[in-house]
Amino acid sequence: MNLQSFLDSAAPTAHVLTDLTGTYLSVDDAYCEVLGRDRRELIGKVAVQFTNPVEQARHTAVVEWMRQTGDPVTLTKSYVRSDGKLRRVQNHASVISDGIGPRRLIATVRCLIDTAPIGTLETDFLTVSRMLRARRSRIETFGPDRFAGLKWDVALACFKLECAAPRVTVGELCREIGLDLSSGTLLVLEMVARGDLDIERAGQGLEDSSIRMALTLQNDLRSYLARYGGPPSRCD
Repeated sequence: MNLQSFLDSAAPTAHVLTDLTGTYLSVDDAYCEVLGRDRRELIGKVAVQFTNPVEQARHTAVVEWMRQTGDPVTLTKSYVRSDGKLRRVQNHASVISDGIGPRRLIATVRCLIDTAPIGTLETDFLTVSRMLRARRSRIETFGPDRFAGLKWDVALACFKLECAAPRVTVGELCREIGLDLSSGTLLVLEMVARGDLDIERAGQGLEDSSIRMALTLQNDLRSYLARYGGPPSRCD
């Protein structure tokens, strides 16, 4: 695929100068237009903080690689504009030096025509941000071990099914989360032993036995959902 065909010819070509940590030293008007930000918002800040959060680790790694090797790089990335929209660009960066002062990074930035609508990019950005926040919040609330592996899925599925029906069987729970009965039963028994689930009524076998969340876990999950639930937002 020829990336040239996706360059946005209507958008200006921008230029930016940073030090080897990626801290802005100089930006032109076109770069400010691409980010939708005033020059005073940028100078002295680190470029990675205006990069799509899901791309920040790669951005940092590329800057470090250039610092060590001195080789130029061409990559695509997304900036987060001041209005919260993502702007996809082609970034060609090089290490420069006058032989006297410190080395610098200079980049030419060209906007791309998004192959996915901006709404899709924003939705993906918000969804991933919420997923990361939910994972961090779960560990902060319940600790790293209480719902390790698929136990978190079991807890959420049980909570969901109890909202819709008065009786939840082990078989229904396994089907809800796509687990085979053998694996799901082992997880349920582990959580029963821990006190997070109760076997409410024995059936013909474990598949037909009904289970319920222990009252403590119900309360813990309600508190968690009250604090971290709801639709994704730009502040996630």
